[in-house]
Amino acid sequence: MAETTEQAGAPELHPPHRHSPFHRVIGWKVAEWGEGRAVITCPIRPDFMNRGGNLHGGLVATLIDAAAGYAALGGPATLSDGRGGDAEERGPAGATLSLTINYLGTAREGLLTVRAVRTGGGRSVAFVRIEVLAESGAVIAEGVCTYRLFPPKA
Repeated sequence: MAETTEQAGAPELHPPHRHSPFHRVIGWKVAEWGEGRAVITCPIRPDFMNRGGNLHGGLVATLIDAAAGYAALGGPATLSDGRGGDAEERGPAGATLSLTINYLGTAREGLLTVRAVRTGGGRSVAFVRIEVLAESGAVIAEGVCTYRLFPPKA
């Protein structure tokens, strides 16, 4: 079962001091993160709109890519390096190899929810299915990602 930030007394799943500068600019939150699953949320802001007044597809792609990475990596418990250190402090543990997105709709306000589930793979590659939901519950995009997993650095 995925850990959630709503659990009483639970530590933050991805603490702010570990966020990349890009993560801080966009402002998504890791709502759930467990073995092969992740949910991130992101409030829609006016600066996320394109010239037509719709949610920019680049933002949707960014959120899909981020959620896929979390799901591919497995969850907070998998980031330990076995020596008491944290894999995140040693650099990236993977990278997107391919990402395919189908845009099905849009949203102009509210909270986006991005759900990612690892569907297969092995020790060096993960396959992830992702969906983006508007606050209304409508699926506005879906994607599939192939993610390369790197072995821990010594």
